[in-house]
Amino acid sequence: MTVQKRQSGWRSQFKWLMYWLLLPAGTLLLLAVLLFAVSAKPDLYAGYQQGSAYFAANGELLSLQLADDQRYRLKLPLADIAPVIQRATLLYEDRKFYQHFGVDFTAIARAFWQGVLKNGRRQGASTISMQLARLRFKLNTHTIAGKLQQVGYALYLERHFSKAELLEAYFNYAPYGGNIEGVAAASLIYFGKEASELTLPEAIALSVIPQNPNQRSPLSRTGQQQLELARQRLTAIWQQQTEQSAPSAGPSLPLNLPLHYLSRADIPQQAPHFINQLRSQRQQRGRFYTSLQLPLQQRFEQQLSRYLQRQQATGINNGSVLLIKRSTMQIQAWLGSADFNNETIAGQVDGVTAARSPGSALKPFVYALALQQGLIHPKTLLTDLPRRYGSFNPENFDRQFSGPVSATTALINSRNLPAVQLQAQLQQPDFYQWLNAAGVPLAQPASHYGLALVLGGMELNMAQLVQLYAMLGNGGKWQAVSWQQQPAQTNQSQSLLSPEAAFLTLDMLRQHPGLQRGALSELTSQPPVAWKTGTSYAFRDAWAVGLSGDYVLAVWLGNFDGSSNPNLVGRSAAGPLFFELLALLPQNQQQDQQLFSPAASLNLTKVALCSRSGDLPNKYCPQTEPGWFIPGVSPIKVSDVHRAVPVEIQSGLRACLHQPGVTKLNVFEFWPSDISSAMRQAGIMLASAPRYAKPCPANLRRSTQPPQIRSPQPGLTYVISQPDQQKHQGGTTQGAKQQAIALQASFDGAVTRAHWFADKRYLGAVAPGETLFWQGQPGQVQLSVVDDLGGATSVTIAINVSSR
Repeated sequence: MTVQKRQSGWRSQFKWLMYWLLLPAGTLLLLAVLLFAVSAKPDLYAGYQQGSAYFAANGELLSLQLADDQRYRLKLPLADIAPVIQRATLLYEDRKFYQHFGVDFTAIARAFWQGVLKNGRRQGASTISMQLARLRFKLNTHTIAGKLQQVGYALYLERHFSKAELLEAYFNYAPYGGNIEGVAAASLIYFGKEASELTLPEAIALSVIPQNPNQRSPLSRTGQQQLELARQRLTAIWQQQTEQSAPSAGPSLPLNLPLHYLSRADIPQQAPHFINQLRSQRQQRGRFYTSLQLPLQQRFEQQLSRYLQRQQATGINNGSVLLIKRSTMQIQAWLGSADFNNETIAGQVDGVTAARSPGSALKPFVYALALQQGLIHPKTLLTDLPRRYGSFNPENFDRQFSGPVSATTALINSRNLPAVQLQAQLQQPDFYQWLNAAGVPLAQPASHYGLALVLGGMELNMAQLVQLYAMLGNGGKWQAVSWQQQPAQTNQSQSLLSPEAAFLTLDMLRQHPGLQRGALSELTSQPPVAWKTGTSYAFRDAWAVGLSGDYVLAVWLGNFDGSSNPNLVGRSAAGPLFFELLALLPQNQQQDQQLFSPAASLNLTKVALCSRSGDLPNKYCPQTEPGWFIPGVSPIKVSDVHRAVPVEIQSGLRACLHQPGVTKLNVFEFWPSDISSAMRQAGIMLASAPRYAKPCPANLRRSTQPPQIRSPQPGLTYVISQPDQQKHQGGTTQGAKQQAIALQASFDGAVTRAHWFADKRYLGAVAPGETLFWQGQPGQVQLSVVDDLGGATSVTIAINVSSR
């Protein structure tokens, strides 16, 4: 009895002591509450630093990045947090959360009585609001003053925020072990899923961590053991109170099935170049849902790796790939290099964004502009012949010349000379102006690039090239590529090509034969593809780019250090990989048909054209084929290549007039002189009209085709070096060619002689196919040529004399 009385006395004295200690503290707390009541609403997330999470189109995590303070932390709205973890957390931490106003005084009293007065097991009394106050305002709650601050701030938060806002903030601040904070990051790291997808066992496990994040961290084995004990305790409570709310799980399911926890080492790092590109665009804080198709990305990576293994003997060991969905411009796959972690190939360099020479991959757009400006139609006959443009003497890749070729053939066979010829004729816009409008950065003035632009004499990156090719399938409208999972509503388009020119160019590229993929490929149908290759100067880059269905695919092979490799040829190196990747794409016949079928609204007409000349057939054309043209734009004329020539029946010589019974009409081909010369060089022998039996009057011999001056080019400035001693100002077919200007022209097939003039001063005579070299004279000069059938033409050039 004495001991009991003594203990009772001590307790009584202790109660009075605590009363006098808590009285001033309570007074201060009351004053703090009054102060907070009139204070402004605080920023609930002041100083909150987010990391970043990037997701593929299917919702799978691509990458999780640390915040600046080296913690995994993501902000998440309450609606995206699974209801089971909300319920489990409140059951474990604060069952009266929706009843109290920030402080549960009943819980505080119970904890004080049990832990202090009865000297029993310590119990927590902090509400969700109090824990949020501690985390948000970084309070030290191990002291009485800190606890009082915590209570005051909890009341302060309750004064200004709803329960939903407070619970959401708690889930975003709560510690979950190590440097992992917030339920969003914890769910992704420990279970590889979003917080909205948590199962009941997973939710219960996460709910017990914040109370003791150091000892219950799943990052260590001992932590997992402690976590399992706490999880079992909460599971028992859950089963007691919510047995009927989750009948499908069964009361023993969370206990009998152990959970598998992932670690920070298991955080995925998919498509690293793509992620780095997003971060370079300041997409660095929060959650980002992208359009990337992860299964397709992974298949592309595997196929690229296998292809490069087969190419080891050729020295090709690196490549880049970009795939977009044409209709929405969304990125589907992004391979910046063959291996991000391979230092030998500088794998961390991103080949999708690295500026490289495109080689011939830009040629389709010169043809598109030529179609738009009325210079050609797909069957227009172009001349693949040597031509000089000042000091620029372009050559074909094979150093051969094909002579006359249709525009379509010239494009799909990637002939350089016709492409340069077309670029030289483009106006308003010229090719330099058009590339600038299409977002291709050209750091130097147009004079720096000259006519080499179409041959890849500049640099652009793969993404820019894909945007150009997408125009061909999008009616000539340029759009930037997009990375968002949902198509961007504000992705503005810019019309840079007419719909007609875009479709015709696409149709021309469609006729480029695809590469076979194995012995059985000839027996199976392949989807139509419009594609083009490119090889840069000195074999540094091999490209293949094309459209199929709703996709635009680009492939690059090369070395990031710019080293040369003779095996880096677009068609033979990048082409096979292009078609191997294309075979991995889902096929859609409807989209294929839609891509290569002209819309009814297009101003296009298909007519019969002379197969040999590409013009409308005259009555002597022996064979025709269908071809597209743009009414009112395309340069359509009646062909005059095939002509009926009166030939004397007895002598077989050519007559001036047709006299039935005396002469007969034979059809011959009369090609311009440069084309006929090229045909002879190519071994194509044509039957020539016989010589005249006698001279014909001038009115019976007139030029059907006027001369066309091939060199020099009008509007250009030529720089010449004057010889020390200049004997005359006339022309010569031989001599100082390095200091002279080449005079070349194409003549009607019936012409036998032509004469050159400079400002009406006679320079010399040539036969068709010959070149006259002229020493030149400073200033503006008009050069004229007149043939013996009366045809004439002229150009004006500027000539400067070199100071050297």
